Amino acid sequence: MKKLILTLLLSSNVYASTDIADNFSYFGFGYKATNYSSDAMTPYFGKQYHNSENKDLAGLYLDASANIVDDIFIEGYADFRTRFSSDIDTKSAGVGYVFARSATFSLPVSCGVVNYRGDRQERPSFSETAGYCNIGVKSQIAKHWMADLSYQYEAVEEHKNTIGLKNVFQLGSTFGLVAGLEYANRTDNEFSYNLGIQFSFK
Repeated sequence: MKKLILTLLLSSNVYASTDIADNFSYFGFGYKATNYSSDAMTPYFGKQYHNSENKDLAGLYLDASANIVDDIFIEGYADFRTRFSSDIDTKSAGVGYVFARSATFSLPVSCGVVNYRGDRQERPSFSETAGYCNIGVKSQIAKHWMADLSYQYEAVEEHKNTIGLKNVFQLGSTFGLVAGLEYANRTDNEFSYNLGIQFSFK
């Protein structure tokens, strides 16, 4: 009986619409962890702190986008990562345009503003705001699986370059699971991974 109910639910939802490569209206959240190589944390604290060895910070992230009209969309992102006495928080907001799109492929470009805030015990907090631009390729790899490969440049004092791969495993027309990887570099290497959920809207 349980198998029959599950089959009915899946047939009415999962197979309805799982192609989301052209969808830019969603909200997601989950867990994010970042490994900072030696001295990679330095610019986030205004060069007042130097990690002499690799450090791991972890916390939560929020990711949202909304298709405003035609191929124009807005986006927002925030994460909050910590390790005992150290915190690095990120917030960003921007606007983008989809230069090419189909049911299984899209090419978005966006630009906006990003802010980093570093906090550490017994030291004043450090905040930095700068512009960013992002270009990506979203492709439907297989049924229920969309991959989003992107490159982002941030014009902070120590320029930051980030390559990201976001995988969304769509389990229905709305709900999906997210698994992502990021490689970034400012003064040294940063490697991140995230696990979360995403709700897509038409």
